[in-house]
This record gives sequence, C-alpha cells and structure tokens, in this order.
Amino acid sequence: MLKSKVKFLMLIIFWTILSLSSIGYSQSCPPADTTVVNPPQNLWNIATVNNWTGLEIVTWNIQEFPQAGNTVNYVNEIISDLLPDIIGIQEITDMSAFESLSVQIPAYEFIHTNYNNDWGLDLGIITRRDCVEILNYSTLFPSDGWEFAGRYPLKVEILWGCGESTINLTVINVHFKAYDEGFDQRFGASEILSDYIQSHPSDNIVVIGDFNDEITDPESNNSLWPLVSDPNAEFVTMSIAYNSYQNSYPWGSYAGFIDHILISSNLFDENENGFVQTLRIDDYVGSSSYQNQISDHRPVMWKIPIAEIEIPSGLVINEIMNNPAVVSDSYGEWLELTNTGDEVIDLNGLVLKDDGSDSHTISNPGGLYLNPGDFVVLGVNDNIGLNGGVELDYMYSGIFLGNTFDEVIIAHPNGTIIDEVWYDNGATFPDPEGASMSLDNQNTDNNIGGNWSVSSSPMSGGDFGSPGESNICASNGDVNFDGITDILDIVLTIDYILEEVSFTESQICSVDQNIDGMINIIDIIITIDENI
Repeated sequence: MLKSKVKFLMLIIFWTILSLSSIGYSQSCPPADTTVVNPPQNLWNIATVNNWTGLEIVTWNIQEFPQAGNTVNYVNEIISDLLPDIIGIQEITDMSAFESLSVQIPAYEFIHTNYNNDWGLDLGIITRRDCVEILNYSTLFPSDGWEFAGRYPLKVEILWGCGESTINLTVINVHFKAYDEGFDQRFGASEILSDYIQSHPSDNIVVIGDFNDEITDPESNNSLWPLVSDPNAEFVTMSIAYNSYQNSYPWGSYAGFIDHILISSNLFDENENGFVQTLRIDDYVGSSSYQNQISDHRPVMWKIPIAEIEIPSGLVINEIMNNPAVVSDSYGEWLELTNTGDEVIDLNGLVLKDDGSDSHTISNPGGLYLNPGDFVVLGVNDNIGLNGGVELDYMYSGIFLGNTFDEVIIAHPNGTIIDEVWYDNGATFPDPEGASMSLDNQNTDNNIGGNWSVSSSPMSGGDFGSPGESNICASNGDVNFDGITDILDIVLTIDYILEEVSFTESQICSVDQNIDGMINIIDIIITIDENI
C-alpha cells in the first residue's frame, strides 16, 4: 500500500514538472546555464561590454579576414573579452578561417554569406547563444548587385531575450562600395535601403556595417543622404560621428567615421536610453599589431536597455473571423481579444502566431492597451471600405487564418503561451462562412469548440460578427448545431432539464430563448413557436 502511495506521489510530481515546463516559464537572467567562454590566449585585458539587462550590437569590418596566421586567435580573444550579443562582420575572405573561429567560440552562433563571385568579401553575423535566437536569415535585393557591389546585404531575424526582457529585431548587415568612384553605388544602395525601411513599418530594423562614407557630409556631397534624411530612420552613430577620437577608420588620408549603425523608427524610443561608441581595441593591442594582424577598422557598438514585458493574466481570444464572405480573406480576416483580468494589459511586444510559420510581433508606438472588460480588434487590413466594415485597433502582417484547421496563439516573446485556440474544421468548433466564431462566455475554456457559436450580429459590410463589442450567440434552439431547429433539439432540451444530459455554454446560449440564465419549459415554448 505504501509503495502504491509513493508511486502515486511520484506520478503527481512528474506531471506537475511536465506541465510547468510545457507552459513555458521564462528563463532566469542571466541564464542559469550560461556558456563559459575560454579563449585560447589571454594577451590583453579588454573591458567587457556585456550587460544582461540590455542588448549590445557591434559592427566590425575585419579587413580581408584573416590578416595573418594568428588573426583567428586574436579575434577570438577580442570577442571573448567584449562578449557582445550580436556582431556584424564584413570582409570575410577565407571561409574556412571564419568557420574555425566559430568552432573555437561555441558560446556564439555563426552564419555567413557565400557569394561565390569575383568580388568576394563575404558578410557574417555572430550571435551569443545564451540570449539570442536566430529565427531566419537570407540575403536581400538579388537584382541590385551593382548598387551593393555584389555584396548583397545579409538580413537576420533575431529574438533577443533574458528573463522577461525580450525584443525582436531585423538586423541587416551591409558593406557598401568604397572610394569616390563608388559614390553613385552607395547612393543607390541607400535609396534601396530607405525604401525597404519604409515598406516594413512594423519591424525593429537595425542596419549595421561598413558604409564607406561619412554621414556628416553636406547633402550635395553625401552618398548616404537618402538614409540620413529619412524620417523613418536614424543613424545612432551621428552622436559621435563628429568626434575624430571615435573614428572607426583612424589611419591614413581616408581617416574618418565610416562604420555605422542605423535604426528604424520603431526603435527610436529604445534609443532614448541608448549608448554608442567606437571600441578602440588598438589601445589594448597596440596600433601596429592591430593594423597588421587584425584589421584597419575599429568595431562600433550600440547598446540599449530592454524593458521587461510582463506576462499578462486575463488575456482571452474572444472572436475569430477566419472566413469572410463579402470580401476576400486577405482583406477581411480579423480577431478580437478581451481582458478578463483586473489590470490593464499592454499588448506591445506580445507575439501573435500559429503553430507553423505565421508570426507577428505586436508593435504599436505608444503602446496597445487593453483595459479590463474591454476589447481590441486586430486584423489584416485597416481600410473599413475594403475589409467588410471592421474598425481595427491594430493591423498585423504575416498572419493568415485558415478556413478549415488552424491555430490562433498569443505568446510572450520568451515562448510562454498566454492564450491559444485550435479550431478544427467543424469537428467541434463552428465552421461558418461569412460569420465569425464567437466565444459564448469569456470565463470558459476557449479551446473547447462547444463553447463557441456562430455570430448572428450583422455588420455594416454584410457579414456577421461583433468586433469590439460583447458577443451575442444565436438563441435559435439549435442545440445539436445541425443548422435546423426541430424535434431533436426539443428532445435534447427536455433531457437537459431532466438532468439526463449536460450542455456546453454554446448549447445553453442557443436554447435560452428569453435570456434569463435558466433553461425551462418557457424556452421550449418559445423555440417551438418561433421555429417549428
């Protein structure tokens, strides 16, 4: 008997641990399993830039890497001393040496381009595994090889996180054409990047790299002017670009500040507490050794604190329009969230996704707040004249709601699932066309199909739904949801009154014809009178 009780207790503990892990409790900060960094040498005492409460991004042209036989070890020690979160590398000429460096520093993940063209000089991104997850990467602008001198920008989608402090970033690593003859190419590349930033207003974009020109030049002589003058972008390096002590290329007749970090408007608020500097590694290594064995460029770093994103309670997916009829899905899909808790919820930074590749991080300047008891409507198109007459509070991208099976998931950026609905092509959930699925009672389990109904409230565009308002279920007596109210529904209702069967919230809503919260003979009489 005692053994049985022990086994039962162990089983409870096992399932408790399993359930805790499955709902994605956030990691500690710093991570408890932080990877130890051990460089093969310790020649210098370079000050670290790492701070777990914030993000550090470095851009570094390492001049035809590797410069000499000991360059790999030297760069290893520099990275291992600095310990930044993200490093953008330009001018990789020997890919085997770059991969050798990656083996030496297992705390970092390395990715790179492989142009295989006459220009060479590949780009790389190095990220610290403890706090950075690479979500996706690719090269950009395949038709614009001339503007980018064949060095197509490397775009990396990144999730940075430490504890409940998280941020999604799109990092673009560039290496523009050098010298006076490259002016038109740099100008063209700047125009292309400016257009890209304007066409991705919801992304947190950081452009890093060797721009091969000053940003302080007057308009008539500034090849980077399309970016300098762009109101949707800002060179964070502008604050130090006038100071020759901070020069990123400090030697010879071309000495100046030519390595830059540019951010899109979504990151302007974060930059209010940001810090940027050139890392004068040559002060530790010695000027001659640095130039001859490491690089002719200094690294440039931008760091910002990252605020914690709270994991809210009471956030509920309350209504889903996945299959509109009066407009196409690409214009008319939307969903509604409500707040059943006692505290205001800021949706900024939370992730809307499915169980596949669809994902969107909510980013709304000034916040997207949901008060207790209120509703917020998110959709694919905010033009009321085109989306079926729905007034959105927020327009998303990258999310597509399947008409049959799909998932709607709201998650914290660290992976914690806040709420989720998995609908099932009509097996248990409603499967309407031209009407939303609406949750009958916000306090019930919204992942049970029987707790949802087909919306019956007409919208201005012609479909049915109640975006931004309380849900009203269809009280038509159709408790078996076969689309017909008949004697079978009456029999089921009588069985429910006699306590021979149980009803879901949707069934109760459907048969409660006088909306008094009780199911009795009066509801049966109304059902018969109106439908049979």
